[in-house]
Amino acid sequence: MQSACIDKGATKDRLVDQLQELATNGIITKDLKEWADVVRWVGNDAAHPDKENVNKDDAEDILKLAEQFLQVIYVAPAIAKERMNKRKKENFC
Repeated sequence: MQSACIDKGATKDRLVDQLQELATNGIITKDLKEWADVVRWVGNDAAHPDKENVNKDDAEDILKLAEQFLQVIYVAPAIAKERMNKRKKENFC
């Protein structure tokens, strides 16, 4: 999550602040921010022994959510751009 935030232009130090920065700047939607916050919360729980336990189902759900987040901010835009470029090229030929 943090690498994606930095790649998308976040300048803050903490992930929570980076996500808010991207949302405020319109880089991610409110829904995407909420998804990322859920991933962040469970990640924090898993990383710190004094937090809640993370079970297998939690981990699987969070992995799916993180994958969908990355799908929306990287893969879908790349596919759309490729399709637009192909259409423009076909219309000029």
